[in-house]
Amino acid sequence: MIKMNILLTGAFGNVGLSTLEMLLKQGQSVKCFDIKNSKNLKSQKKLLKNSQFETIWGDITNLDDIERAVQDVSNIIHLAAIIAPLSEKIPEIAYKVNVEGTSLLIKAAKKLRKPPKFILASSVSVFGKKMNDPPPRKVNHPISPTDNYTRHKVEVEKILQKSGLSWLILRLGAVTPLNLPTKLDPIFFEIPLDQRIEFLYTKDAGMAFANAVSIDINNKILLIGGGKGCQLYQREFIKKLLNAIGISMLPESAFKPVKKKSDWFYTDWMDTQESQELLNYQSYSFDQYINKLKKLTVKKRFGLRLVSPLVKFSLLLMSPYYKFFKSNESELNS
Repeated sequence: MIKMNILLTGAFGNVGLSTLEMLLKQGQSVKCFDIKNSKNLKSQKKLLKNSQFETIWGDITNLDDIERAVQDVSNIIHLAAIIAPLSEKIPEIAYKVNVEGTSLLIKAAKKLRKPPKFILASSVSVFGKKMNDPPPRKVNHPISPTDNYTRHKVEVEKILQKSGLSWLILRLGAVTPLNLPTKLDPIFFEIPLDQRIEFLYTKDAGMAFANAVSIDINNKILLIGGGKGCQLYQREFIKKLLNAIGISMLPESAFKPVKKKSDWFYTDWMDTQESQELLNYQSYSFDQYINKLKKLTVKKRFGLRLVSPLVKFSLLLMSPYYKFFKSNESELNS
């Protein structure tokens, strides 16, 4: 494998760390670009104990920072973004980062004497809410952005395709980190239990991006998901995830009911045959991920089981649907 100089933006995020790990295993020269904060500094320090890479701390919306980062790179893997649900809470900042920041990065890349290949992280969510259409989603299916995040992804996809750079766009499925967040986001309850979802193991996502650097194919959109063993419904996804950390399934009334088409979420199963043939990245099924998660959380799981009723109660307090159900139930019983 030819050693390449690669700029990796969002290097210390979930997919970023997995991509960095895979690139370093391949012996690539990596320049990491990310925001300097305590979390990212901790991740960088931990990785530097066993690996060598360059880090440029900067702001994706600052042209000076970007122009400094793109010098002497042959490939750019662009992962930095504000994702949902935060993108819906701070729309102006999200647009500045997701669209204007990406545009600046593309502009800086085009100025180089030898412009680099640009690999962009996008999402299956750009297809919109397609639960009424038979799966799987394919690259040639029409897109239908439904919120700030998906509109941003669609916009930057178009900007990149018109840029004149060599490019690849990888539309990812649901990438759940190995280190689950300590604080649950209410979006957890916004996905109906009958929703189709395609899981993608974080290290498999990292492998897809790492391998995308070296394939001799450009100007193509690829769908990146875990494959058949990762295609499931949200009910199974949540039940197994909770069980892995020692908590039984929550009542179905805690999750968003589907009364009309717009109530569905924008995840789906994907046709990943082409991407797997080109990138050879699928290694983990969802059940293998769950088993790995159980091993990593064995001590925490024992403790959580002891306080499981209290944890479940605190989770249910976060659900607007369960509160609504209980209040109506009280009115009916009064």
